[in-house]
Amino acid sequence: MSTDRDVTRIVRSWLEDGATALPDRVLDDVLDQLPSTSQRRAWWPAWRFQEMTTALKLAIAAAAVVVVAIVGINLLPRNDGVGVAVPSPTPVATPSPTPSPSPSPATIPEGPLAAGAYTFQPFAGPDAQGICAGQPTCTESLADDDSIRVTFTVPDGWAGFGASVVHAVEAYHPPRGASLHFGRGGWLYSQLCGGPAGPDVPTGTTVDQFVTALVDHPDLDVTSPVDATLGGYSGKYLELRAPANTTTDELGPDPSGCNYYFVWEPGIYAQGPNALWHIWVLDVNGIRVVVRSDSFPGTTPQVQAQLQAIVDSIQIQP
Repeated sequence: MSTDRDVTRIVRSWLEDGATALPDRVLDDVLDQLPSTSQRRAWWPAWRFQEMTTALKLAIAAAAVVVVAIVGINLLPRNDGVGVAVPSPTPVATPSPTPSPSPSPATIPEGPLAAGAYTFQPFAGPDAQGICAGQPTCTESLADDDSIRVTFTVPDGWAGFGASVVHAVEAYHPPRGASLHFGRGGWLYSQLCGGPAGPDVPTGTTVDQFVTALVDHPDLDVTSPVDATLGGYSGKYLELRAPANTTTDELGPDPSGCNYYFVWEPGIYAQGPNALWHIWVLDVNGIRVVVRSDSFPGTTPQVQAQLQAIVDSIQIQP
């Protein structure tokens, strides 16, 4: 206890004298009174242990100075005056930046697609398909449909091609091909098998006008339209089958066959005999959207099931 009083007296004297350096004898007294704890040998090599021991000594010495200063301040007589409080700086809240939404691509990624969901804007961009293909009497507002986004999910084994999805192995070719297309449904060809006429049959801008034009065409093999819903929007569904003698350059044009079976423009012609088109004509907030999935008689049940699953996953946002 006498040692404590000695240290207290020395500190008081040291602080009252305005000293700025701690005398060695005071430091020695403080160090002598610090409790010592045995050190466990560290797992790192000996040279690291020695280096840390030296640093530890310096840290203890610095701590001792702090202890002495605190003790000295507590022992000094208190003033009756009111101390001046130094306000702590008020933290300024920094607003978090709002990330800009990434624009959807205007086309599906070209080439093989990894399994997963994809979103794109089929009617935006310079190559987007509308309801006109150069007809002088056809008018449309090209910006009305730009914001429409389509999301769908594909399994492994499919590829992107513009505004279409095709089977990566069988592609869009007979006898086992399969594909999915997005469009607006343009004017029809009055002469379907590669003739010079067309597109020359107006189809208006609504769901009913397009469906009526398909059903009334004398050379189209179509089913009766039925009410349907796809991607969150209602419309009509019907099926169209290409003639058995449909041919293309890949198959070898046949003078007696139906070469390049075009139905509407802008669109894609049938790629082979008996090509089956599943057609959904939807009203997306006043915008006509046509979704078409194609297959052939030789398309395997597995590929057909995958194609139907892609169609079922479609979601449309206006």
